[in-house]
Parts: sequence; C-alpha cells; structure tokens
Amino acid sequence: MNNFGIRILIAEDSAIQAESLRRLLVAEGYSVSVATNGAEGLLKAKELKPQIVISDIMMPEMNGFELCRHIKSDTEISSTPVILLTSLNDPTDVISGLECGADNFIVKPYDERHLLTRIKHILLNRELQETSRTQMGVEVHFAGRKYFITSEKKQILDLLISTYESAVQKNTELIKVQEELKILNEELEQKVRERTATLAQEIEMRKRVEKTLKEEKTFTENALNTLKDIFFVLDLEGRIVRWNKTANMVLGYSDTEMISMKDTDFFRGIDIDRVTAAIQTAVRDGSVGLEAQFVAKDGRQIPYEIFASLLRDHQENFIGVSGVGRDITERKKLENQLRHAQKMEAIGTLAGGIAHDFNNILNVIMGYGTMARDSNGIDQLVREQINEVLNAADKAANLTKRLLLFSREQVSDMKSADVNDIVISIEKMLRRIIGEDIEFSTNLTGKKMLIMVDIGQIELVLMNLAVNARDAMPAGGSLTIATELRELDADFFEAYGYGEPGKYALIQVSDSGVGIDAETQSKIFDPFFTTKEVGKGTGLGLSIAYGIIKQHNGYIKVYSESGKGTTFKIWLPVIDDTAEKKLGVEVLSSPKGGTETILVAEDDASLRKLKRIVLESVGYNVIIAEDGEDAITKFKENRERINLIILDMIMPKKSGREAYEEIRKISPDIRTLFASGYTLDIINRNELLDEAMDFILKPVSSKDLLRKVREILDR
Repeated sequence: MNNFGIRILIAEDSAIQAESLRRLLVAEGYSVSVATNGAEGLLKAKELKPQIVISDIMMPEMNGFELCRHIKSDTEISSTPVILLTSLNDPTDVISGLECGADNFIVKPYDERHLLTRIKHILLNRELQETSRTQMGVEVHFAGRKYFITSEKKQILDLLISTYESAVQKNTELIKVQEELKILNEELEQKVRERTATLAQEIEMRKRVEKTLKEEKTFTENALNTLKDIFFVLDLEGRIVRWNKTANMVLGYSDTEMISMKDTDFFRGIDIDRVTAAIQTAVRDGSVGLEAQFVAKDGRQIPYEIFASLLRDHQENFIGVSGVGRDITERKKLENQLRHAQKMEAIGTLAGGIAHDFNNILNVIMGYGTMARDSNGIDQLVREQINEVLNAADKAANLTKRLLLFSREQVSDMKSADVNDIVISIEKMLRRIIGEDIEFSTNLTGKKMLIMVDIGQIELVLMNLAVNARDAMPAGGSLTIATELRELDADFFEAYGYGEPGKYALIQVSDSGVGIDAETQSKIFDPFFTTKEVGKGTGLGLSIAYGIIKQHNGYIKVYSESGKGTTFKIWLPVIDDTAEKKLGVEVLSSPKGGTETILVAEDDASLRKLKRIVLESVGYNVIIAEDGEDAITKFKENRERINLIILDMIMPKKSGREAYEEIRKISPDIRTLFASGYTLDIINRNELLDEAMDFILKPVSSKDLLRKVREILDR
C-alpha cells in the first residue's frame, strides 16, 4: 500500500514523544503534522482534514477525549479515524474513549511495528467502511453497560480487552511487587530513621565532648596564664613548644619568637651548662629542681627557681619535659637581708660583749680616780688632771651606751635635757662626719625646750641623718640643723592621722642634695631599705631613727623632691618647768656608811678589789667571792653575820641568779643587789632577774653604789 499523500495529525504535549512518533511515520512515507495540545489539534484537523489523528489522552487546554468528541461531532471530519494513546493506568480510559468515538487505542509504551500495523489496519477499514456503510452493528456489554459497534470495532475491542486483562494481570503483579518494595522501603526508612537518630545522638554527644574539651582547654589556658609563675613544655630536642603568657611578659619575647627558641636560649654563662645538666637529671630521675637566672630579651637577669618533670603521652612514651619557674627575686632579697641581719646581730653581740668588759674597766678607772681625786694631800694640778681622766672615763661610758644602742641591747636612759644643748654637744662630731666640702650651720631658737630624752639615742639619730645628707651631696653642698618651738593643734595631727596636741620641739635637718622621689619616701623608714650600693649602706639607719623617735613619743617626717634637697622634721614633746621640778633634780647628800657585813661576788679581780675598798672605806665589813660557787660557799660559812650580798649577774661556774637561788634556800629573806655590765634587756631576755629585784648597771660611781647599798639595808 502506497502511503504517499496520506496525512496524519499527531496531538501530543510531550515534544520528545511527538518528535519520536513523527520521525517514525515520516520514515514510512506519511505526511505528518504535530499539535502540542487538544485545541491546536482540533484546529489543524479542520484545516488539514487528515486521514488519521493520533492523540495523547492527557494534554493541556483540551484532552484527547474532548478532541475525539469534537472531531466525531464535526460533520466535515467526523469520519476521520482517531487513535488514542493510553497507558491503561485507569480501565475507564477505554470506556471513555469508546463513548467519545475513538477508533482504536495504542497502549504506551508501544511497539513501533504494532503501531504502524494498527495505522494501516485502520486506514484499510476506513476504505471498507466507505464501501459498506450499511453493515449491521454488533451488541457488546462492557463495565455493566450495553454498546452497539461494528464487527471490526468488536474485533478491536476484543483485542484491547485481552491486552487490558493481560496488563491488569501484570499490573497486579507489579502492585504486589510494589507492596513488597513498599514494605522493604518502610523497613529501610525505619532503619535509616533509627540510624539517623543514633548518628544525631552521636553527633550531639561529640559536640558536647568537643565543647567540654574546648572549655577545658580554655580553662586550662586561662589558669596557666593567670599564674605568676612561668609554665613551659620542651620537646625532645629542647625546643619550647608550650608556654603561658607570664613567660611572654617576664622574658619579653613574642609568641612568634618563642616558638623558634630552645631552653638554653634563655640563659647565659654557667647557667646554660647547669640547665642542660638539670634536663638530663630530669630524664634520668623523672624530675629536677634548680636555681638559675633567666635572661630577658632586654638583658635583665631574673633569679628563678625552676622545677621540671618528664612528660609522657597516653602510651607512656617520653615526649618532652614540662615545668614551672618561680621568681625568687624577693626571696633572694629577704635572704640577703637575713644574712645582713645575722651579721648585724653578730656585730651587736660582739659590741655588747665589748661594752660589758669595757664597763668593768671603766668602773675600776672611775672608782679609783674618784678616790684619788677626793683624797687629801694632792695639789690642785693633780686634782684637775684626775678630773680630766674621770671626764674621759665618763665619755667612754657614754660610748659604751652607744655601742649597746647599736646592738639594740640598751634600754633608754631618759632624763630632761634642752634640745639646743644636745645639738651643740654633737656639733663638732657632725662636722667631722660630713667633711670639709659641705657647709654646716645651725639655726637654734633662743627658747629653752626641755624634753625627756635619752641623749645618746637622739645624738645617734642626728648622726644618721647627717651621714645620709653627706651621701646625698657627693659634690658638696650645705647642711643645716634648726630648732624651734611649735604649738601643734588637733588640725595638724588630723592631717597626719596621729599625735596629741601640745608644745613640741621641732628639729629640722635640711640638705641641698639630690632629693628623694615619692616612691622612695614611702619606704625610707622600712628596715633594710637602702638606695646605696652593696657594702655602702645597712638599710638600718633611718629605721633605727624612726624607732628611737617613736620610743620618745615623737614623730619624724621626710619632705623632699628629686633635685631639690631633703628636710627631715622631728617633733619631740616638750615638758614645762613644773614637770621638770616634779621629775626632780635632787641634790644628793654624801652617801652614808655602816657596820653591816656585805658579801661581794665579782669575777673581775680589779673591780672586786675596788668594791671592797669603797665599801670598807665607809665602815662596812666585806667578804669577797670570785664566782657563783664561791659565793655560795662563803655565804654558808658566814650566813649568821651577812646582811647583804652583791652579786654580778654573769659569772663563771654559777651565774648570780643561780647563786642567789641556792642562797635563798639557806636564808629566804637575804637582801640582794645584782650588778652587771649587760643591760636589763639582755638580763630579762635570759630571765636572770625578777621585777622586784634590785639592780645597778655598770659602770657605777662609788657614791651611787654606796647610796644603793644603804637604801637596801635601811628597808
């Protein structure tokens, strides 16, 4: 059959399927037109009057059923065969197609040969229908309804029904497979959901762990960075791989610089060898400690105490060394101060011992000198010479007091004195201390200012201030000591936070030196604080001065600026004439003697002899003992007639206190007088004297000794 000239219209909204079908038909010699929807297909059917229309059922604007119905209802083209393309998803598609007059159905996906055969069959039937339009129809029943169709259509319908039933069977099998797949899919989805939930929990847990680890890391870093100590970690090659911010601040290196440095880069000289050896010790023993000086980037050397330990990983493999370093600058300073204090204490102890022995010697000089001066038969020149000897001995006694003050073993010897007289008495000594290149002057008030004072201690304060002034003027300058009377009111002491209103003697020591900055002023009275080089200052002078002035119920302040000199102001409370009279400058009469028997225990032979002479010179009977044990023996031999015992506190074999305790067992009411060249501070410190016991301090004049003896015997 020749297909040339036969027109076929394709109505298909799928461009791919339409083009595939067009090529198939064109290859068979048909003339093919394509419409993309039902409405367009209807227009082209009217225009082209094709021999056959092939239409998809599902299209936009107008579907295949409607297109078929319009074609069959149009008298001009109603005889045009219509083939509907169906997927047989719905059985009613065939019924709907038959109702609208469709001539045949092609099930998608179709076989091309089957389609071409169907088209040829329809074209042939059309020719036959045109020759026999009077052929009777056949009655058929489908889906509960009755239809009249031609026998040809009956054959087609039978074929479609058979195809449909086969498709339904296959569709049933497919549905069964789909249900099984659905069950498998549901099971898979359930497992996926369960696994997803598990993964979500694992992810959430991991996030929590990561957050905890991050927080722990931040906490650890913050804790390490807030340490005042240096923290570090070294790897196996000695490179620094971890450190805290303190290391950056102390050493002055940035993180970029630190990461490329090794442990030995932070030390110099012998410390490099010591640190290297210490690391080897840590590797061998597990830990090590040493002292070394870190060298900062700017060259500063800082003493540190370093502790290091082996660092291992989770498998106990040795991976490096971790450690901490503690700044021991203050500790070193305190150690130096302690050594200095111990040295000063040793010097003080030595000074105290010298003063004790010297007091015994002075006591002999003063005793025999006084007897020689007061004896008859010597001329005036000799008497004056002896007076000079006694004056020298008196000055020597004052010197021993200063030695004891230096050693902190001297109690204050308080007496009334005029401030101006104290300054005048020490003026010559101060001139010698400060040197000739410093101009020294005094500006003393004309008013009398009596104070209760230990003159030796105030002299020591002035000497310390003069020495400081001299050191502040290495190229020379001026030093002035001025005095004046001040009435200090409550407002003055309120400004300073302490003090009692009243009259005060003001001593001002001013120099033209380099001055003192504010920071130094805040520490200037602290013990051991000094701005001088090692070996040129003890750091005790001003602290001693502060203590002495405070002991006198006074106040000391420093006023200074850098480059503008310094003034120390000392306020000491003034006593009036009435108070001075109450204190009494008693005119002492000549000491009285007696006939009582006195036991004298003294280990110094010269002083023992002097006491015997002095006591016997006024009528006393004297028994001599050379030490504590001898005193006990002599007392036992003469206890019925001894009225008083004089015991030196410090003696060989037995001390004065030990001898006293033994003698009291024999005679509980025995009168006793203790004597010593050591001060009450030392004696009380060693618990050698009770408060109620009588005591005299060497050197003591003969008259004072006799007065004290008579006082005790007359009780």
